[in-house]
Amino acid sequence: MDERGPSPEGVRGASSGAGRTGPDDGRTTAEAGAGAEELGQLRAERDRLLAERERLRHELNGPPSHLPRIPPRPPRIPPKPLPWISGKPLPPSRRRLLIGAGAAVAVAAVAVPTGIALFGGGSDGGKDTAHGKPGKDTSGSPSPTPLRTPPPIAIPAHPGLRPLATLKGHKGEIGTLRFSPDGKSLASSEAQDGVLRLWDVATHKQRAKALLSSLVVFEGVAFSPDGRTVATGHESRAQFWDAATLRPHGKEIAQHDDPFLSFETIAFSPDGRLFATSGFIDQEIRLYDVATHQQKGAPLESAGAHQLVFSPNGKTLAGVDESGMDGVRLWDVATRRQRPQPSNDSLGGAGDMVFSPDSGTLAVTNDSTEVHFFDAITGKERGKPLAGHSGSVTGLAYSTDGRTVLTTDYTGLHLWDAASHEHRAAISNPGPSIAQLAFSPDGRTLATLGFQDKTIHLWRLE
Repeated sequence: MDERGPSPEGVRGASSGAGRTGPDDGRTTAEAGAGAEELGQLRAERDRLLAERERLRHELNGPPSHLPRIPPRPPRIPPKPLPWISGKPLPPSRRRLLIGAGAAVAVAAVAVPTGIALFGGGSDGGKDTAHGKPGKDTSGSPSPTPLRTPPPIAIPAHPGLRPLATLKGHKGEIGTLRFSPDGKSLASSEAQDGVLRLWDVATHKQRAKALLSSLVVFEGVAFSPDGRTVATGHESRAQFWDAATLRPHGKEIAQHDDPFLSFETIAFSPDGRLFATSGFIDQEIRLYDVATHQQKGAPLESAGAHQLVFSPNGKTLAGVDESGMDGVRLWDVATRRQRPQPSNDSLGGAGDMVFSPDSGTLAVTNDSTEVHFFDAITGKERGKPLAGHSGSVTGLAYSTDGRTVLTTDYTGLHLWDAASHEHRAAISNPGPSIAQLAFSPDGRTLATLGFQDKTIHLWRLE
């Protein structure tokens, strides 16, 4: 007999079946134990692959300038009995049917708590502020005040693009671009590696050393409305960083006992009081109090969302799932009730979403070459779609005065009248083809990426 006693995985397996009575006790406990053992094997394999990835990275790029600082992991909490172990039926959803049992096993693998390894973020004396104590607000701003954004500006009748700079520093393909609310900073993250960089738009230089992680990819990136915080989201948690230094700024949001909870999609409400999260695996949208990072109320039922957007007045939340099968959904933020759903017949897989500055209209790109417009209250389609792009629409934005809609495809930039949806002008690509667009709150600066680009291109619209 092993004198060391039962393993932690065995204890969790036993505890997950404790307290159940009835003729199925033996079968359920055995299945739970087998499931827990499988989770342990998946976790061990994940750790091995991460270590191998880090070893290969060091061989290619050399070791970091100093040893990585890895924050301590939170205490391991016995997981809840998983639906496929306890016999509880999964919630009916087309997403669950698409994912299947194979993806469910993958979820169990990524549900392991993962600490962030910082290689270039500067020293903070070893104090880990990214894992604050529950219930204690360490954000430094319990009632953040949104920054005053630049005044609305009309786009010229015959605009052109003037190159400003090319931002270099990323070694991998860039996946996300986000301007700060005042337009003075630009955040960029890589699509395949855990790299986040922060740029000064005026000087074209990095504001801080890059935030690097060997364990996660920063899939969601968002600025708080007060401009003080950059939030990042990935499979197992949402974390918060000081927008000036990229050091931890407030405790993370994570629930390690729920393998279906994910944070790839994140968004701040315009008043800075709410933080919304969702993800590919998660079937729900959750709202958190920004001051305490505690969940507020019950989740919003959905099919998960790969994009979340608050309207500028903060009254409406729009979400769209990864596949587009469940279409765009609208919620009243105050009542948490879902509004009439826009028609999904013309959308298919939805891409970018953006509200008009007056919050009355939601513009949505579909999986082909069109942009559709929906009333934010009734969900009804407004006017004809924008059509005539050369290939897929790769970027979407409203001008700050709300009179112009900007779109990009691989040929260049297009400008449309926001009221009539008539085509106003087109600007051919002055540089690489545009695969992604970010439009600054100043109403004049654009950041673009080419296909699989590792550099960011800044332009002035004039």
